[in-house]
Amino acid sequence: MGTDSLVQETTRTFYNGPEKTKWQRLKEGVQWYRPGTTTAEKKMLFKLDCAILVFGCLSSFSKTLDNSSLTNAYVSGMQRDLNLGGNDLNYLTAVYYASYLSFMIPGSFLLTRLPIQRVLPTMEILWGVCTFGCAWAHSLRDLYVCRFFLGACETVAFTGLIYVIGSWYLREEMGVRVALFNISGPLGSMFAGYLQTATYTRLQGRHGIEGWRWLFIVCFCITIPCALIGYVFFPNSPNNTKPTFWLSQEEIDLANKRLQEEGIRKIDKKIKWKELIRVLKDWPWYFFVFGWCLYDQNQYFSTTPFSLYLKNTKSVKYTIPQVNNYPTVPKAVSIVTTILGCYYSDKTGDRFTPCLIATVLNVVAAAILLGWNVSEGWRLFAFFVSGISSSMNPFQMSWASDVVKEDPEARSLITASMNCIGQVFLAWVPIFTFPIPQAPRFTRGFTFSLITSILHVLLVILIFVLERRDLRSGKRFKKIAHYRGQVLEQESVEALDDSTKEKAI
Repeated sequence: MGTDSLVQETTRTFYNGPEKTKWQRLKEGVQWYRPGTTTAEKKMLFKLDCAILVFGCLSSFSKTLDNSSLTNAYVSGMQRDLNLGGNDLNYLTAVYYASYLSFMIPGSFLLTRLPIQRVLPTMEILWGVCTFGCAWAHSLRDLYVCRFFLGACETVAFTGLIYVIGSWYLREEMGVRVALFNISGPLGSMFAGYLQTATYTRLQGRHGIEGWRWLFIVCFCITIPCALIGYVFFPNSPNNTKPTFWLSQEEIDLANKRLQEEGIRKIDKKIKWKELIRVLKDWPWYFFVFGWCLYDQNQYFSTTPFSLYLKNTKSVKYTIPQVNNYPTVPKAVSIVTTILGCYYSDKTGDRFTPCLIATVLNVVAAAILLGWNVSEGWRLFAFFVSGISSSMNPFQMSWASDVVKEDPEARSLITASMNCIGQVFLAWVPIFTFPIPQAPRFTRGFTFSLITSILHVLLVILIFVLERRDLRSGKRFKKIAHYRGQVLEQESVEALDDSTKEKAI
């Protein structure tokens, strides 16, 4: 098959039939299953949703809950009881991320060498144990140790869950499911505030234990059942999963058949140097990685700085329950905008509009807080609106996958680099931009957030322009055709080898 024929075939694959309007795509997107899904597929997908999404969402929920509990505990008595001060809270966060990044490569090694359905629940158990240890910390050193091991335990969670979701579902089925997985994090952060309020008001002093310690104990009790669910129901990838009481061999075969029919390519587990060099010669790696670093910084001031503002501001005296409950509002904003934005972008293919709206609103929020001399209502409004920046996670990750969807090696390297490099900067930059002693007015941090938000707006526009340029020139379809030509050639060689072996036998 020639290159021109492959280009035409590829164009038909992505644009089969007359072009539909955005409104038509949105109306079709009301259905949970894609059009043409058989009864057998729906039954299998329902089982997978119950197994993968339930454990994945509970895992993300519990981890964000436990992580957010550190800030909630800090403003609810832990600072006083453990004699914390200065930038100790920021340093505890830095230790966590340093451990997370240090164990990322060993964690990835575990995922490739051991069954994922055993690795993830086991790390969930260890995570719960480390969270329980925070309840009995009596010094800053004790907290450092617990935070270090918490970071090590989380290193496989996100990567493993996204890998399994991508292994079982077709591209048309992934968007809404990844969105559900992403909103479970903000839900956990929201719940942490309400949980701290409940434990502070009802368990403070119970059995001689402070309320903030009870928060970590309750988090431990929530985490362990999540891990047990994973041990029973969470599957491995389709080609390595054995039949169980809830998933038959016929359904496993059906899952593999669906993936083969969609044209899922085999990706070489070992990324070669020439592939890395090829990816680094193109613009997507630089722009999406830089955009993710900006996203990590832009969403930060709606988290810990907001809690510290409520605790230390002199303009209004906020109670402990208010200090814990008000920071849940940005999380609610993030949840709503994530659902609406992912639904819109998945059904219309428009990643640019949600990203642009989120970044522009973040500019407005940072500008209000930098100006400072406004009413208390405007300050709260700015902190609340800044929660929309957290919804950028699925938008940007999906956009990056779309731009290089013809190149699985590039997609793997770009998405991994986005997560890793972004976390590197998030580990230490807030120590200097939002130092704890500056609370409640973080002039340096708000200035930094305004600059990065403006840069993010410009970057989103630039990515949009470059993507449209590649589409107009046909560069994307040529890449897809070139890659499919390589796949067909490789499959022919493999088929020839199989035929030769059969003749020999």
